[in-house]
Amino acid sequence: MNTPTTRQTDYQRALHAEPRLQAIASIVDVLIELVRPNDNMCGSCIWEGIIKPLTTPLIGWERGYPPREAHDPGNAEWRLISGSDWAKEFETAEKTRTTATTDTEKWLRTPEAWDAFCGELIRRLNDADPGNGHGICKAR
Repeated sequence: MNTPTTRQTDYQRALHAEPRLQAIASIVDVLIELVRPNDNMCGSCIWEGIIKPLTTPLIGWERGYPPREAHDPGNAEWRLISGSDWAKEFETAEKTRTTATTDTEKWLRTPEAWDAFCGELIRRLNDADPGNGHGICKAR
């Protein structure tokens, strides 16, 4: 009899607590199924370029913040940020964050929840192509 590990149990807990994570897990499963034996699929490229941006607002430290306003193209400016400026921006952002009022919501914002959910997806992606190529990046 196979007993589920804590990570597997936490992965399932995340899926049940945040239904939008199921769509992301399904994307990973479909991508894995589409890879043929002679294809190159870099799991890290798919993680960084597709899956991580979709996952970040839903689980872990970034959960609970409203979406940011889009910047106008061409108006990117570089500036140095002091520690005190960073702290002020953090305090301002925290005021707009949805308060975690349940134990499940608090857990979804932890590194443990992030590691359990994302670790499983990364494992699946790497198993599909264990370091054999960066085929998905060639199109960029």
